[in-house]
Amino acid sequence: MCLILFVIILTGWESEWAGILDDHTFQILGENSFLPIFSFLGSEMILGGGAVLLICFLAWKRNIIGAIAILIGVGGGNILNKALKEWVARERPAFPHGEDGFSFVSGHAMVSIIFYLLLAYFLSIYTNKKRIAYSAALLLAFLSGISRVAEKAHYATDAAAGWLLGAAIYFLLASILNRRLPKKAA
Repeated sequence: MCLILFVIILTGWESEWAGILDDHTFQILGENSFLPIFSFLGSEMILGGGAVLLICFLAWKRNIIGAIAILIGVGGGNILNKALKEWVARERPAFPHGEDGFSFVSGHAMVSIIFYLLLAYFLSIYTNKKRIAYSAALLLAFLSGISRVAEKAHYATDAAAGWLLGAAIYFLLASILNRRLPKKAA
């Protein structure tokens, strides 16, 4: 379902409905000075550093399949994001935001949802705090993506597409992990 919705946004970002959604979201967020502070949650330093720490932890636990999933999810997701931006070549919103490069798909939204959901996946295995882990992961990924819309560095459709594609990647990796890992990897 996530992939289908992503394709709808991918093929429709130039359409009237997407423009209305993007404009309406900018109006709702207005000059919000609170949300942009969460942009750091999707920075390459936080996500990359967090991925390295999680890989080290999983290697220490001898969960090599999990470590590979993090590498593929976060590293591969970041590479895919950059490739999609170049392929789609959507200009960023016409506001002063200090960003270079293209807008579609938001890397903050896409890579953060991959990382935070994978982090929640392993936290739920090793701590049995599934609801808390996934709730926190979704909140952090949401704040990371919406912060970029509030900064006017991305359109709402960029963030929505990022969350959807990132979630699809997570679900693929989680289904592989569920088949490959023992029921209790701890």
